[in-house]
Parts: sequence; structure tokens; C-alpha cells
Amino acid sequence: MQTAELPELMWEKRLALEYKLMRENEPLFDIVDNDLTHYMGVIIGSGIYENGYFRVEIFVPRSFPFTPPEIIWHTRIWHPNFSDDQPARICESLLKADWSPSIHLFSIVETLRNLLNEPNPDDPLNSIAAMELKYNPEIFKAHVRQYILAFAREDQAFI
Repeated sequence: MQTAELPELMWEKRLALEYKLMRENEPLFDIVDNDLTHYMGVIIGSGIYENGYFRVEIFVPRSFPFTPPEIIWHTRIWHPNFSDDQPARICESLLKADWSPSIHLFSIVETLRNLLNEPNPDDPLNSIAAMELKYNPEIFKAHVRQYILAFAREDQAFI
């Protein structure tokens, strides 16, 4: 089964729109090497992830917007909805079953920010982090702080 693609002119217009919207809404993200299909940026945590700086890379496939972009979460993180790998896998239905061609790249970054700051222990990729959050939140918060100090410092994110 072949994936649909926009005609070339519409594809170029969509990429230009995505770039404009990203610059307006996500100033910590920019294209890499003048390539409108490749973004790198930083999501700054809040709440228990405060002072955490998380590097994220976005690759826009030619089949976009009919298929979601590839997201690479470079910063190791202690979170129920991210794997404890580097790069981390992300548990997010928006990037799979709930994907729609009307979704813009800046919306994905906002969704990732919301997921970061509002962990859902009932849909985990990291079951240990989920158990800690549910049954021993103080241990979970301490674990998060350790990871931020070790992996998510500002000087590590902006390299």
C-alpha cells in the first residue's frame, strides 16, 4: 500500500507554513542545515521537570501531512510515558492512532511539552517510573531530579 503525498507545490507550501508556525510558536526550535524537513530544538520542563532541558529532533517525511513526523527525544528522562533509553521512545497516540493531516509541527511540540509536564502513569512505557509516580511520588520526584542533573542540564541541551 502506497502512502499518499502532496503534489510538489503544495508540499513546498506546507513546509513553508510549518516553518513559519514553528518560528512563531516554538522559538527554541529551528531547521537544521536549511532543511525544512529537519528541526532541532529544546523543550524546557516545568513542574517536577523544572530546570530540565530536553533536546528533541523532528524529521518530516515526504508523506507528511498524511503520516506523522519522526520524533527523536535525545535527552534521557525518568518519566512513565518515555522509555529509559537514549534516545527515548515516546508513548503518544497523537503520533500514531490519533494522527491527522491537520496537525502542525508546533502542535506536536506542545503535545510533547504537555506529556512531559503531565505524566500519565496509566499508559506507561517505563513501568517502574509509573509505579513510583502512583505509589511513591517522593521517590519518583527524587529520581526525576537525579536524571535532570545528570542528563537534562541547560549546557547539555544547547550543544
